[in-house]
Amino acid sequence: MRVIRLLLFIGLTLSHAHAPLFENPIYLTCDGSAIDVGNYGSPYVYDWNRDNKKDLIIGQFDNGNVRLYLNNGEHYNPSFSSFSYLLAGGVPITLPFG
Repeated sequence: MRVIRLLLFIGLTLSHAHAPLFENPIYLTCDGSAIDVGNYGSPYVYDWNRDNKKDLIIGQFDNGNVRLYLNNGEHYNPSFSSFSYLLAGGVPITLPFG
């Protein structure tokens, strides 16, 4: 009986917890438009060219390509003006998708 009362108390206590509040999203842009690679994009932040600025690498679900957006801005204020596909031996890198 004690266990049931304890579980009931915990359930009632937690049910009155407030939902988390989030700020409005900030969209990363490239050439003034929001970066959108389609459904299920897989972003990764990494200093690709070792200039101490975070670059953006995004895998595309629909065709398996990998996009690289080099940061032309600052470390904490990124700016992206174009992208290129990652290449290996002159051919775009593709990963399994689907």
